Amino acid sequence: MKQIFLLIFGLVAFFHVAKAQTLRTIEVEGNSEMMIIPDEALIHITVQKKAMSVSGATKALNAASKKIADEFKESDLTSYELTANNYFVNVNRVFHKGTSKDSGYVASQNLKIKIQDIEKELAKAVEMINVTGDQSLNVSFEVSREMEKNYKDQMLEAALQDAQTKAKRISEIMSLKNTTVQKIKYLSEQGFTPTYQMKTSAMRFDSAESREEPIFMPEEQKISDRILVTFIFDN
Repeated sequence: MKQIFLLIFGLVAFFHVAKAQTLRTIEVEGNSEMMIIPDEALIHITVQKKAMSVSGATKALNAASKKIADEFKESDLTSYELTANNYFVNVNRVFHKGTSKDSGYVASQNLKIKIQDIEKELAKAVEMINVTGDQSLNVSFEVSREMEKNYKDQMLEAALQDAQTKAKRISEIMSLKNTTVQKIKYLSEQGFTPTYQMKTSAMRFDSAESREEPIFMPEEQKISDRILVTFIFDN
């Protein structure tokens, strides 16, 4: 009985090995491309204040940061989120002709403001920051999570359809029968959070000085996706 079982087991194993050896496959790469425009803006603000004591520098920094936050609270902007991070205090070391001298302290803090309505509120937000002090800022653009998910789904679907179209065309030209999917491998290597930066310097303006609001036009960017699909077909 044991010998019969071993014989059957051996035949089954031989059958699977033989089938694997005669398995015929084709591999196609599906690709997709799309031009996108970021739908959110990030304003990065660096606030710095100097004083002869740590407490004095800290007090001045807190007042400057609070002034910016209060300006946003009192404004008619509705699509923003303001967060603060990277607070630190350093010695204000001044270098002159090869020598250095400590002259009080510098307190610094980074503020980040996300603007969700670029077209209506970004320029207004930047202008408002410019007139609150002499801090520096830069503006970057990114894709929101909602739009990112939508694009990811579209890109993946387009890449799969491209692979399917290529496999179908190969099957027609080569007269392949019963083509079916065996394996799918996702090949995309790029992260889907590209950031496009546009820098600007903040300046003080006199009340009588005429000025124009800054213009921000995020550029279209090309993104791509790749997928590898393995098909099997009959002889």
